[in-house]
Amino acid sequence: MSRFLHVLRYLPTRVMVIVLPFALMCLVEYLERGSYADFRQWTGDHPFAMLLAYFVTGALYFVLIALTGGVRVSFWLLCVLLLPLGAISGSKLKAIGAPYYPWDLYFHNEIMESGRFMKGYLSTSIILVVSIFVILVAVLFHIILRKRRLRFHFAERIVYGVIAIVLAASLGTDKPISFTNLYGMYTVPWDQTITYEDNGFLYSTVQMLGFLDVAKPEGYSKKAITSLVDSIPDKPAAGTVKPNIIVMLGESFFDLTEMKNVTYSRDPIAHLHALSKTFTSGKMLSPQFGGSTANVEFEVLSGNSMRFFGKSPDKIIPYIEYMNHGVDSLASIMTRQGYTATAINPFFSYFFDSRKVYKHFGFSRFIASEYFPNDFEGPNYADRAVVNKITEETEKSPGPDFVFANTMENHHPYKPGKFPKNTIEVTGDISAESKGILETYAQGISATDEALQALVDYYSKKNEPTIILFFGDHFPFFEDDYKVYRDAKYVLPNDPDLYVKTHSTPFLIWNNFLAGDQEKQNLTYSPSFLGPLLLHMAGVQGSYYTNYLYDLSQKIPVIPPQEMWAKYGIQEKDLLDYERMQYDNLFGERYGYAAKGYKDTIVQPNYILGYGDPVITKIEPSESTIKVKGLRFFSSCEVYIDGVNYKSNFDGTDTLYVDLAKNPKLAPGKEHQVEIRVYDDKKMKIGQSPIFPLPAS
Repeated sequence: MSRFLHVLRYLPTRVMVIVLPFALMCLVEYLERGSYADFRQWTGDHPFAMLLAYFVTGALYFVLIALTGGVRVSFWLLCVLLLPLGAISGSKLKAIGAPYYPWDLYFHNEIMESGRFMKGYLSTSIILVVSIFVILVAVLFHIILRKRRLRFHFAERIVYGVIAIVLAASLGTDKPISFTNLYGMYTVPWDQTITYEDNGFLYSTVQMLGFLDVAKPEGYSKKAITSLVDSIPDKPAAGTVKPNIIVMLGESFFDLTEMKNVTYSRDPIAHLHALSKTFTSGKMLSPQFGGSTANVEFEVLSGNSMRFFGKSPDKIIPYIEYMNHGVDSLASIMTRQGYTATAINPFFSYFFDSRKVYKHFGFSRFIASEYFPNDFEGPNYADRAVVNKITEETEKSPGPDFVFANTMENHHPYKPGKFPKNTIEVTGDISAESKGILETYAQGISATDEALQALVDYYSKKNEPTIILFFGDHFPFFEDDYKVYRDAKYVLPNDPDLYVKTHSTPFLIWNNFLAGDQEKQNLTYSPSFLGPLLLHMAGVQGSYYTNYLYDLSQKIPVIPPQEMWAKYGIQEKDLLDYERMQYDNLFGERYGYAAKGYKDTIVQPNYILGYGDPVITKIEPSESTIKVKGLRFFSSCEVYIDGVNYKSNFDGTDTLYVDLAKNPKLAPGKEHQVEIRVYDDKKMKIGQSPIFPLPAS
């Protein structure tokens, strides 16, 4: 009996060890969301994620107990560690729509902005909740521990340490306990904000830690990089002419006429086929299949390769994880030579963290879908709308332009009925389902082909020298297990050429100034070599990195996955200098950039999203309607009066119409404040006009 009473005496302390990390987990996740309603919805929708978040705080608490032997000191240390992180993440999420990632801490991102973020985040309710939590825990410690021993025996501390190690290993590596399989946990590589929304801040942070594990290449040092940079010959511009340089990415674009067991009522990409016979063209071995366009962009724009991260390209998105400072790119290289660098993407500006990425690549402007006219073909913006944006931008600027543009019309899915009308019929020994998918895809890719020809036609008539790189980013996803490809017998059972067949997309480099004998056909390249090739053909000066890559591409034009290097005659030593320079660019001290004098000047101080903030120039009120006229208005603009959203209709040019019968009644006899706000699809404010007064009625 006495032993039982002795055990019972210490039971409250052990209960605290179990309960306190759960309470702290709840507070951290509440801080990350910023409201009790959002926290409660998360716990109801994702109970297993909440359990794993609890395991994270529990493992950390057990580690501290094992090290210190104290319940109280361990808990307060854990609070000091986790509560600021939860608040910082919540403030960043509220300010720019993204949580605080591990790489933000590692690369010191948004340090200068954290004060502003926190000022807009802290509220009376948040301060009150944290204060009550601290007071309650302090009182609990005082009541329960005042007459009890505060330290654990060494043997018990070892037990806590072992439990912590098993939990930490399982959470971080999925071994020995596979929590991802046990609870069906996942990540969303193309939008990690969804991962955090579903899996919670604490567990998601653990999931993201693996992205920081990038091995330093053998022999990387300041001396090695500066010596290498010094050894790369300078290549001056071929002349004084600075041509417009345009890069257009064809979404899910591959040459479907290579599927020889099906035929088409007309060639879906006749223009590309014709141009490829005259101008420089060939195949690009994409690192992706069926998605992750950003990784192909990353290679083309920066010259860096997806082959050096030690992880499958399907598992990482460098745009999200590794673009944490200025990274030299085609945009910054051309900006240094007096070009205006513009990125165009007919999708949401937050996707793939594009707002941040294009800024860090050195673009001056990023025009996303929030700044597009309502010109759709099917569910996505028409490729012709992208061509119109490209030509508009090159007409606006007085000097040469560098434009990088994405397309979206041909994005997955490809079920029949996607487009208003299909004009291409597919025949062959395939199922009705495959036939419908291929006909839809052919219709979409035909529109991309027409857009390419429209771009070529436009600059063929211009006196300005212009060079255009067009490429397909990856093959389309035609259902699970290559279903349509197998049905069309393009992919065979145990196909030894599966990778090359499903990763080789076309590219074309058109221009209006080079002699015909300088054009080459049937080339094969990796996407990271297309940029250096483009600069070489344009006759403009590149960087030490693009000069090196161009020379390397003449010896090793294609870098496949590492398991295929032997087949391509590639040895690890052949690419070691390339890998060292890429590491220096992304994770190292950027010795190469510093040696050339542009380490801190890649990011443009005048970088803007869209065309700048909207401006109200005139308001015309009537009994039933308020007309708000102004500049830089788009369909994404919303009217706010006295801080309240008033539903409006956009006329497509310069006016927003507010129907007063369908909106809150305006208080009579007082002046009102009107403003225009621009929101993205996640309801994050990305633009706002100055206040414009509406006189009292």
